[in-house]
Amino acid sequence: METNDHSSKKNIKVGIPRALHFYRYFPFWKKLLEELDVEIVLSPPTNKKIVEEGVTHGFGELCIPVKIYYGHVLKLVREHPDLDYIFVPRYVAEVKEAYFCPKFISLPDIIKILPEVPKLLNFEVNVKEFPIATSAIELGKELGRTQNQSLNAYREAQKYFDEYHKFLRDGAPVNHALRLVERDRPFTLSKKKHKGDIKFLLLGHAYNIFDTFINLDFQKKLQDQGVEVLTIENLPESLFKEPVIINKRLRNYWKHEEEIMQSIRYFLTKGRGEIDGVIFLISFACGPDSLISELIMRDMKVVGLPFLEITMDEHSGEAGLLTRVESFVEMVRRKKKKLTMDSKKKETIKI
Repeated sequence: METNDHSSKKNIKVGIPRALHFYRYFPFWKKLLEELDVEIVLSPPTNKKIVEEGVTHGFGELCIPVKIYYGHVLKLVREHPDLDYIFVPRYVAEVKEAYFCPKFISLPDIIKILPEVPKLLNFEVNVKEFPIATSAIELGKELGRTQNQSLNAYREAQKYFDEYHKFLRDGAPVNHALRLVERDRPFTLSKKKHKGDIKFLLLGHAYNIFDTFINLDFQKKLQDQGVEVLTIENLPESLFKEPVIINKRLRNYWKHEEEIMQSIRYFLTKGRGEIDGVIFLISFACGPDSLISELIMRDMKVVGLPFLEITMDEHSGEAGLLTRVESFVEMVRRKKKKLTMDSKKKETIKI
């Protein structure tokens, strides 16, 4: 009879799909699991085969990020048959005022139906019901660890995650920071900091902005055209303290969309002169993003800030995307040049 004694010191192998919340929480997950003596196996970066397989198993109404997640899970299952678990966290609520999208709430349930998936290692975040430390204790219990071991692992993971966020707020690009985390390297800024003559705020969920395959390496396309890119992760923590009140009756229901609206609020007010334009990357069939995109577009018109919405799915083509981006960059650059010339003329007249 085969036994699987997780209380022993044998390495427990846990697969983590490189998709969805990987781009947001991987540093926390990695530190937490490693402190619990777990060996982590990551799926490779998204590629064509992963997308195609994920699309095959995902039904039509799903957004492309979830279909990609399917593909990553299946890749792990096929290439690492010795995995003890697949780590599939359930994110319900990280703050008491908002929820995550239903796809994160139901993620472990929909992954269970995929073929030959090993046991799922769940980690539920739902601060409306219990603190995250409680989830860490439950996770540790599943792995055969004591309560003290689990709490110590949680504290170390949170400390490391705080350092990671500080690194991003100091200007580090997320993909650069994640590479350092993956390679167990210290947080040091890249010597080649990209500067441009215009600056854009790039909005969107982390899995849309930082998965370079599905977004066709969007940030590099902007940088190649002389654009400096800013993302939500680089903004000061203080911007996300106060909720956005859309009107007296309407408040944002979703956690991610709330953060996007909070960042926009700053650039509509105090930070209006700090950027030259806004681009919003949206997954096709994402209802919450579609709603706030309309609100953001109206606000952008009021303050005269150029705004471009890009919708992505598995059929997105590079040629069409590049044309739209080039046109938008050129339009913004001409507008900025005209405003600079008009300002100089006014100064000359005053003199």
